[in-house]
Amino acid sequence: MTTSFQPPIVVLANGRFPSHTIPLQILDEAGTVICTDGSADTLLQFERTPHIIIGDFDSTRLNKNEFPGLWIETPNQNKTDLQKTLEWCFVNDLHDVIVLGAMGHREDHSLGNLHVLAEFSEKMNIHFVSDYASIHCCKGKRSFPSIKGQQISIVAIEPVESITTNGLKYALDNEPLPQACNGISNAAEGTEFSINTIHPVWLFINHPG
Repeated sequence: MTTSFQPPIVVLANGRFPSHTIPLQILDEAGTVICTDGSADTLLQFERTPHIIIGDFDSTRLNKNEFPGLWIETPNQNKTDLQKTLEWCFVNDLHDVIVLGAMGHREDHSLGNLHVLAEFSEKMNIHFVSDYASIHCCKGKRSFPSIKGQQISIVAIEPVESITTNGLKYALDNEPLPQACNGISNAAEGTEFSINTIHPVWLFINHPG
């Protein structure tokens, strides 16, 4: 890759546009903003301009000749625009990515995007930030900063044979976690918590306040 892109790298998907101060600050501080197809139109409505647009361009009203940034056509209809965008990021060595706008509007898209997060978390440092939470896909042992009392939810993607947590109000100690709501609405006890799981889980760190 000959072109250099300034971090942080932020991908804006075509779900609900951020309104919470946390994702909006991430967007404002982005070094490079990559839009998936029609999300570019929404971004422009909020007087921000993307650096890159990726997709099959069946959603955007923009014209390639009028766009000053990179216009990357990915016509494969067997994958979503978010999948194709993250594949492009991976191929071009952009391995630290924050995704905004992945949740909201349509439940099927939101659920599908969570599975995209699980897919790409195996090879990239990636997480979603919505108006309600920072969402990670975790496998193995990881630690996260927190605020005392902050709501934390852990959702199994597949049945988990063993998971251990430290720093959460309702601790798990080498316990199974089924594909159910057992891990919803836990709470951080201090400034850091950790989880160690042998199978992947979705981790929702809800915004404080």
